[in-house]
Formats: sequence, C-alpha cells, structure tokens
Amino acid sequence: MYPRQDFRRSGHGHKDGPKMPPIKRRPLSPCQTLPQIHERLRTGAKTIVIDHRAYEPLELTDSELPDGITIRIVGVSRVIITRLEPETKRSAQIVATDAARAQIFGHTTLFAYGNAHTDAFDATRVRATNRATSNLADDSYGEVGEDTTTYAYDNATVHSYDQAAVHATDQVSLVHHSSTPAEVEHGVTVFGPARGNIRLRPKNTRAE
Repeated sequence: MYPRQDFRRSGHGHKDGPKMPPIKRRPLSPCQTLPQIHERLRTGAKTIVIDHRAYEPLELTDSELPDGITIRIVGVSRVIITRLEPETKRSAQIVATDAARAQIFGHTTLFAYGNAHTDAFDATRVRATNRATSNLADDSYGEVGEDTTTYAYDNATVHSYDQAAVHATDQVSLVHHSSTPAEVEHGVTVFGPARGNIRLRPKNTRAE
C-alpha cells in the first residue's frame, strides 16, 4: 500500500504548487440570425459578434439591445438598428467594423471602425474612425476622425478631427478641426479652429 504522506510534517504544505496555465475558453462563433442572438442573450452573453452574410439585412431592435452588452458587427454584415428607448450609460455598445454596413434609426449610437459604412437617421449618433464612411441625415450627429469620409445632409451636426473629409449641405452644422478642407454649400454653418479650411461648392454639384 502506497504510504500516505503528511504534508504538514514534511514541510511541503506551505509551498505553492506549480501554477496551472489559464484556461482558454473557445470563442463563441458569430451569430448570423436573430434566434442565435436571442439564445446568446438567454445564456447571459455580454458580447455578441454578428457576421450576417445574407443579402437581406438583419434587423435589430431594443429586444436585441439590452443594457450592459456589446454588439460587434463584422465582415460584410448588413444590419438595420432601431433603438426606440433613449440611451443611458448602461445601454448596449454597438460597434461596426471591417466592411459592415449599418442603417441606424431612433436613439441608436454606433461606433464605426475599419471600412464600415453607416447611414444615420433621426437623432442617432455616429463615432467614426479609421476609414469609415458615414451618411448623416435628419438630426443625426457625427464625431468623425482619422481618414473617415462623411456626407452630411438636412440638420445633421458634424465634429471633424484629424484628416477627416466632410461634404456638407442643407442646414448642416460643422465644427471643423480637420486638416482636410471641408466641401460645403451655402446654408452650412461652420465653426471650429479650421472653419477657414473649406471649399464652397455650388448647390447643383452635390457629391455622390
């Protein structure tokens, strides 16, 4: 019979054993459908990655955007996001990256990176960096930096930084910090330290 050791007497009890390597959890596969998203939410997921490859866009509403989670939209996903409830500090954080395309409505806030493309309506908010492209309409708000491109219409408000390119028309308000000249039409209000760094564009030559 193998003799039982008394670790307290042998002096081994107070020594730390070898440290085990941390267990690496296998990342969950991206969601492609609403039922997959609902299942992840049911199991308490705090981060949900969406890789929706179908041509028809995936439509997300408040039901898919509970407080305290992060939604990450990747690949060439096409999504429509409508948040009807006003946002709070705990509201879901929504990120679009890669070549994802998002249309946002209501009170949605979206963080756009990579080559993401965003169409913003209503009172939505976009924070764009890298090479993201944004179309801002209605009363939407955009905070755009790095090498982004933004087209602003209606009563949108834009804050530009870095080398962001902005094309603005209608009654847009532009707070311009960017080193890239902004193209604006008559009717656009320009503020900021780079307010003189603009090119006036005739109304009949809108950028596409």
